[in-house]
Amino acid sequence: MTTGTAPAWQAISSDTLRKAIPWLTLIVGVVVLQASFASSDGFPAALDTFISDPFDALGAWIRANRRSHGLFTGFFNPLTDVLNFSIDGIEAVLLWLPWYVVVGGAFLIPARVKMWKQGLVAAAVLIYTGLIGLWEPTMETLALMSVAVMIAVLIGVPLGIWAALRPTVEKFLRPILDAMQTVPAFVYFLPLIGFFGIGSVNAAVATVIYALAPVVRLTTLGIKQVPVQSVESARMFGSSTRQTLLKVQIPMALPTILTGLTQTIMMALGIVVLAALMGAGGLGENVFQSLSQRRTGRGIAAGLAIVAVAIVLDRVWRSLADIDPLSRTPRRWMWGGIGTLVAATVIGRTMGVIEFPDVWSLRLFDPIDNVVVWSRDNLTWITRPVNDFIVAGIVVPVRDFLTETLAWPVLPFVTGWACWKVKDWKLALFGAGSVVVIGLIGMWELSINTLVQVMTATIISVAIAIPIGIWAGRKPRIEAAMGPILDALQTIPSLVYIIPVVILFTVGVVPGIIASVLYAIVPGIRISALGIRQVPEESVEASRTFGATPRQTMLGVRIPLAGPTIMTAINQVIMMVLAMVIIAGFVGGGGLGFETIRALTRSLFGLGAEVGLALVLIAMVLDRYTQAWGERLQPPTGH
Repeated sequence: MTTGTAPAWQAISSDTLRKAIPWLTLIVGVVVLQASFASSDGFPAALDTFISDPFDALGAWIRANRRSHGLFTGFFNPLTDVLNFSIDGIEAVLLWLPWYVVVGGAFLIPARVKMWKQGLVAAAVLIYTGLIGLWEPTMETLALMSVAVMIAVLIGVPLGIWAALRPTVEKFLRPILDAMQTVPAFVYFLPLIGFFGIGSVNAAVATVIYALAPVVRLTTLGIKQVPVQSVESARMFGSSTRQTLLKVQIPMALPTILTGLTQTIMMALGIVVLAALMGAGGLGENVFQSLSQRRTGRGIAAGLAIVAVAIVLDRVWRSLADIDPLSRTPRRWMWGGIGTLVAATVIGRTMGVIEFPDVWSLRLFDPIDNVVVWSRDNLTWITRPVNDFIVAGIVVPVRDFLTETLAWPVLPFVTGWACWKVKDWKLALFGAGSVVVIGLIGMWELSINTLVQVMTATIISVAIAIPIGIWAGRKPRIEAAMGPILDALQTIPSLVYIIPVVILFTVGVVPGIIASVLYAIVPGIRISALGIRQVPEESVEASRTFGATPRQTMLGVRIPLAGPTIMTAINQVIMMVLAMVIIAGFVGGGGLGFETIRALTRSLFGLGAEVGLALVLIAMVLDRYTQAWGERLQPPTGH
């Protein structure tokens, strides 16, 4: 009997040992490294100036040669002039036209394809911006975003089509698009200021870079999802490749392409406010003024005006993309509408009725400030404990432990081990190497400070978003009821709702963390709900057939099968929190966010390069780690 049980005992011991070895390696490695480097005084910044010195020299060279070198006189300066001419030209036309003609045009363009409601919405939101006294900055922002979105479409749609038709092109573009979506937008700002100068042009270029990826990806997806039968049918009837593309593939892919366009416009929203840092003016400047004056109401008013610009652009572009001849408004009506607008322009210019009349002003929103101030004075019994818990209970102890107690080699070792455990040695090497590089360029303590705040905001966001998303995925009415709230959180610029948080919690790390949570929970909730909804009903029915309770079905079937999608939600939460780093820097968050602002405002190219590289590496490690977890959660495919 003993002989018979020995193989099973040995198998159990072998399996247990195999599972224990990685954890024993982790423990032994941490203990050895901590004991060996416990006396070291922080990270030895051996290459502290390796990155900054060349970039500082580059900045000095740019300043000295901007007016004379062929690179600028032959390329960047002409390109800047063309973009400036486009933005200023559109802005001048919008401000030259009587305000009611602009409103009428915003209605007429969607109306030409019978999008009556969309046209009325576009006209109404434009009227709102005039009623509160923000007509001129709205036109400035509308001109800037129009040019940026137009360039993104002109570049992104052809690239997406090319990638869909050529797999090698898609393979080449994928890591570039990954980097463009992973890297926080403000990393682009400083080099763009160097090449394009202060003003609206660099803001437009930054918007294009940041917002280009969705339209490329979704154009590629749309073209690839066109049924093969449709393409083959077109070819059987003698259509050339070009005719098939123009008459079959693009029309059938248009809904997906328009979704990419909407995402591009929404991402451009996030740049509008930060563009004020680069001298772009417009509504972003109004939001910054509201933050500096701590005027919540006026910040909300300006934020809603930015949302209005996005709505107008979305409705106009969607109508322009409608190529269905059956949806066209009768031609005589359109000519009548155009004639009316021309006549209104002539009359308005002749009589001097051009500017939007003074009706209200931003003072209309001042009562909101009174509510926020009352909340600050009467809710200290909530805000103070929350502030103390986050700062004294989480951020400061964890930051001090990682920077003062833990020996610096332990962090890259643990990072590499975690990456290896979840995927392979390549990810481990990348993760550990990234942490070491951050230390070598002198960004060790600043990066840890930022990382602690990012992970705190991420944990809070996930704790809120995933349960709500799972709940909403099971209850369509709940999801529908939350829709307007989530839309508002997603569309209003993040800097707007940080204003009341600053007033409630004072300047420090807490406002940045709370604002990051508000900004990041939206994709977390929506993507988690999507994952729960997409669980096959057959799997749910099978569990019920075997007598599983609703709770067991949720925990044993729905959540595990939705696991990859939920990990995608967590990935997007992390990316959204990272996008808020610079916003946190404005309100006392310190870390890399504050250094980014300092580099931008003082044109410190070297510091900007170091901070940018540190943020990129943090973003890429977290992005690849969560993606690897998502891959692990994928159910096995049957053959």
